[in-house]
Amino acid sequence: MNSRTQISPSGDVAIPKDVRERLAWRAGTPLELIETADGITLRRRPVSRAFPAKSLADLHALPPAAPAQPIEAISRLSDDDLRRLIR
Repeated sequence: MNSRTQISPSGDVAIPKDVRERLAWRAGTPLELIETADGITLRRRPVSRAFPAKSLADLHALPPAAPAQPIEAISRLSDDDLRRLIR
């Protein structure tokens, strides 16, 4: 469904109430403005989390960490060795 609005002198754009209600957009809803060849698309910004939610059981199931290495050993690694380690 299309609606019309206009840009205010301060550059704000009001989203009509019926559109906000249909999309369940409330004050403070994070939005993403995507520039296209024809203009813009406005959509809800996806919620991203730095880390996925995990249970304590999931954390206990992780393999143990490798033993710490002295800085001298790490500094002697070649660039290729470092690339292999971080992949």
